[in-house]
Amino acid sequence: MESIGLESMLIEGVLELVTEMWWVILLVVGIALIGASVSGKSFRSGRRGGALRNSERRTNGTLIGKAYVTDGDGLRVAGQEVRIFGIDAPEWDQLAKNPSGQWFNHGRVVKSALIKEIGGKQVRVRVEDRDKFGRLLGTVIFQGRDIGEWKVWQGHAIAAYSDRYKRVERAARRAQRGMWANELNFDPRGHRHR
Repeated sequence: MESIGLESMLIEGVLELVTEMWWVILLVVGIALIGASVSGKSFRSGRRGGALRNSERRTNGTLIGKAYVTDGDGLRVAGQEVRIFGIDAPEWDQLAKNPSGQWFNHGRVVKSALIKEIGGKQVRVRVEDRDKFGRLLGTVIFQGRDIGEWKVWQGHAIAAYSDRYKRVERAARRAQRGMWANELNFDPRGHRHR
């Protein structure tokens, strides 16, 4: 009997405290939610405890670190998978036919060009969004230059999913740089869905 009386007194005390201090509870929950969104999963480095190396850091939607090229338009920076925003590059196994009529692995050529340009070098990624696979979408900057624009200008990628580089793509086509010099190319978006 006594334990039931103590339990009900305890419950009444807690309920009274909650009704009087609801605003404190709401404030604590709000602070916890804001803290979770600010330090959220989208910018974690993937290392235990989320610690970044001295050569890698993040600031306000920006990743800074060495670029590890994964394909023609993808990188790993500060432990995060990043896709270069506004472009699409030939896939790893995508073929093209050069002006002399020979088939070659176009995907490897564009990946190699990206490795030569930024592989293992310090880059800055201005994070803009996430794709449907959870990868960060961002503008990649190396030595003050937009790498997405550079890839499209060189003819190593097409302007895709945005109008940002359409003008640059038209100039690359007119000058027949990179893929635009080939006898036969395939749009990377169509190649993936074949």
